[in-house]
Amino acid sequence: MLGFLYILFSSAFYGFSNAYWKKAIQDAPFLQVIFSRGLYTTSFFGLCYLMDYQWGIFTPWLGERPVFTAAELAMSIGLCVFSFFGLYFFVRSLKTEAVSLVSPVSSINLFGLLTAVLFLGETWGFAYSMATLCVVGGVFLLFQSDWHFSSISSFLKALGGSILASFFWGISYSLFKYPVAWLGVIPFSFLLELCVTLCVGVFLLFQKQKWQQIPQAPIRILALCIILGSVFLNIAYKTASITQIIFVSKSQLVLTLIFGQILYREKLKALQLLGIALLLLSIYIVV
Repeated sequence: MLGFLYILFSSAFYGFSNAYWKKAIQDAPFLQVIFSRGLYTTSFFGLCYLMDYQWGIFTPWLGERPVFTAAELAMSIGLCVFSFFGLYFFVRSLKTEAVSLVSPVSSINLFGLLTAVLFLGETWGFAYSMATLCVVGGVFLLFQSDWHFSSISSFLKALGGSILASFFWGISYSLFKYPVAWLGVIPFSFLLELCVTLCVGVFLLFQKQKWQQIPQAPIRILALCIILGSVFLNIAYKTASITQIIFVSKSQLVLTLIFGQILYREKLKALQLLGIALLLLSIYIVV
């Protein structure tokens, strides 16, 4: 039950950040916002790591820091870089007209489920099959009214990008269970944010875009949500199975819609409410 609560807290902060992206990127380049947000999150986790290393401030809550090997550190870095490409393909797909397909398809997380079963040895029971059907049906009902495409090629382009995002994110987030155990919650959170920020920085350098002055308040709010969401999620890796994390994290979609309604006064349609009910049913089945 404690792991369930950690996942819900994480989903709440990630759900709000997903809804808040609209404000953050309204008048600023998307990659520049990600990079600026990364500077805040990397600095925060880096400071926390130094404080914990020197004085053990977070040890009473997170436990003793593990002693990791060079091989474990190298594999953790590789996994962090691997996960970055999920973000890259997601962002690149948002440039197409089929934005409404990118988010739901990338969130189904079939690759994460397969990784949990095939590589982590988790058992796939009948309940997971029923929950998967509920997730697919719920996601379809949530977004079906927004699926409009100018051509078959635009549909395939959006579909390809969202599948690639789901592939990189699904596999990496399932395997994050290992580096969290190897490095600890705070060090791994710092390493992940550092790797993602550096990768985005490299892409910005190759694009040779002129750096723009952008409002920092929305970026700080995004950074705070990512920080809190990451901490709760990484703690959940110690207390819940990967399949539970994957299914319960679908509450992010529900919370994103709710926060979107609050922030932008978006109205929920009857089919969307039914979709939310199916997602909540999938969580109930798994838990």
